[in-house]
Parts: sequence; C-alpha cells; structure tokens
Amino acid sequence: MDGGKFFGAFRACSGIKDAVTLTHVPVGCNWGAAMFKSTSNQPDIRQACTVMHEREIVFGGEEALREALVRADTLYNTPLLAVVAGDAPAIIGDDVEAVIDSVALNKEVVWMDAAGFKGTMREGYEDALVHLARLMEERNVIKNSVNLIGFCPDDFKVDADIKEITRLLNHAGVKVNCVISNCSFDEFVNAPAAELNVVMGQGTELVEHMKKDFGVPYLEVGYPYGLEGTKEFTNTICEHLGIGYDAEQEFDLEHFKRIYLYLHELYGTPVSVIGDFHAEPMTGFLDSELGFDIEVLASLEDDYFIFQQNVRDSNTTILFGSSFERNITEELKIPLVRFIYPVFDHVCVYEDAPYAGFRGAVYLTETILNAVMGFETKEIK
Repeated sequence: MDGGKFFGAFRACSGIKDAVTLTHVPVGCNWGAAMFKSTSNQPDIRQACTVMHEREIVFGGEEALREALVRADTLYNTPLLAVVAGDAPAIIGDDVEAVIDSVALNKEVVWMDAAGFKGTMREGYEDALVHLARLMEERNVIKNSVNLIGFCPDDFKVDADIKEITRLLNHAGVKVNCVISNCSFDEFVNAPAAELNVVMGQGTELVEHMKKDFGVPYLEVGYPYGLEGTKEFTNTICEHLGIGYDAEQEFDLEHFKRIYLYLHELYGTPVSVIGDFHAEPMTGFLDSELGFDIEVLASLEDDYFIFQQNVRDSNTTILFGSSFERNITEELKIPLVRFIYPVFDHVCVYEDAPYAGFRGAVYLTETILNAVMGFETKEIK
C-alpha cells in the first residue's frame, strides 16, 4: 500500500505553498498525485507536467522537459520550481540535470530523481526535503522557536491539526518558526533560525542535515493524539527548550463527562489500526484513553493481503485507516474511521475540528462515537 518514492517526493515538494511542482512523468502519474492532493483544497493547484507519451518513451523526454520548464517559468509567478522525475525518465535515461542547466530560468529550480521503484514513499519524502534544504540559509537563532517537521499538504486534518498544535505551543511560550512541509518558500529558507527541530514520524534525514550544516538540534516525538499524547508532546518540547510548563493544566474533561455512558459502553471494543507513523500514536490513544482492545496493528509497508485476512480473523468492530480500507469495512459491515493519507472520499475544511491536541481528542472521540452509532453491533466470536 506504499505509494513509492514518486508520491513521497511530490508530497514534500507540494508542501511549499508558493512553489510549483513540475512532474516529469506520463499524465496518469501526474493525475494520481493531483487527485489525492486536491480533495480538501481544490483551488491549490500548483502543479505542471511534461505529459510524457509514447513518443517520449521511445525517443526520450528531454525536449518535453525543456519545453515544460520554459512554459512553467513563464506561466507561474513563484520563487521555486521543484522538478520531480518519475519512473519513465529513469528507465529511458533522461538527463534531467543537463536539461535544467541548459535553460535560463527566472526562479530557483530543484530537481530530484524520484522513480517510484527506487524507494518507498517515506524515502521519497526524506530525499526531497534534503534536496530542498540546499536552499536554506544561515539565520540568527530565534529563542524558544521550533520547526515542526513531518507534515504533508494532503494529510487528513492537516490544517486543523497544525492550527491546534501551534495554539498549544504558543500557549506554552513556544514560537512555531516553520511547518515542514506545509510552509512558504521564505519560511522554508529561514528554517535554520529555529532553536529546535521537532520531528513527527518523518523528516529525520532533513534534521540530520540541518544539525550538520546549521547546528540546529532536533527532537523526535510522537504525533499528539489524545490527552496524554498531547501532554507528553508539549512537555517534552518545553523541557528541551528550558521552559517551565506543564500542559496538564489545559486538561478539560467536561466534554468527555457529557458522553460518559457512551464511552463506558465502548470500553473493551476490539479495533484494528493500519497506517504510517500516525498509527502507533493513534493506537496509544485508543488503548490507554478510550480503553479499546487493539486486535491488529499494521504498517503501510506490511503485506496488505495478510493485514486484511488478520482483520477478517479477528473480532474487529471498528477499523482505523484510510479510504483504501473502505472495501474491507463494507465487506465486514463495520465502521471505518479515516485518519491517514490518502482520504479521497471525505473532506475536511473546517480548521477548528482537529484530531491532534487537546481539542482534537474531543473531536476525534466524537467522530468515533458517531461512526459507531450508525452500525449494528458485530457478534463477538
């Protein structure tokens, strides 16, 4: 179920909000990346394509790339053009770098070899950020500031989650310098001004690069799901910055008291979870705070058919995953709670309804309860 290196690189590059991503691929690959990205932000189309056809596959795509570079440079008033070369140019041997060097352009150009068969989606994301990091510049350090690293613009609930996480950190006296990869070009270039890099699941190669080149230390933390997960997330960052703060003072159980009976009845519910680096923090919340019984926990890199069979053989009554799990939940007649990429059959446009943070714990619990109420109880074997 992994999207391959191309999707990872595309997701990292498209997170620079005022940049254009030029994909050097056949139109189908370009369409797939665009479809997943535009579900919840349809005006945000900053994407061009060389549209490789049979002619380019046979005779080479370098001329198509050259023409696309010139057109993109003319059409888009942006500071950065990120060129992501996929499978076809890698197979036929297009010299992408030579083509870029042969064209005089009015904007920064960064390119990467992101053939899907050359690595995982995680590896594509990591590699793309390191390529983009060549644009970063030395800056004076801003005290008590952090970069948040690991986001993608097409993550489910990404804008709402960033808003809530930023609120939490600001309340604790921490300034968010840059959110990678969901930021402007200038914010990305100025990322070395942060006192600390905070990595959530992916972006570890970038922070190693920034530590070596700019001396920015980093901290790896879990995604802040639930009350305890959010408390640990916030307190750990504050501790590393030397800020005396305890996030537990923000705990507010009133919302949970209103639905106490529902939560009591769901205690011990058997559930399964599949996902990327979000999966384990989500599992921690479901297990330790809602009291669910975790039947199956799977990574996107696991064998998907084995995962499906394990779910069928279990007592799972709720499945947590992406839109790709819709088929098995319909087969088993159980609710699906979507929380990870890709989600293309739901939208999330309201930025005050996160899944992360203290407010996210309330909204996520509400989502789970509402998902359960529409289904009949599955008989336990």
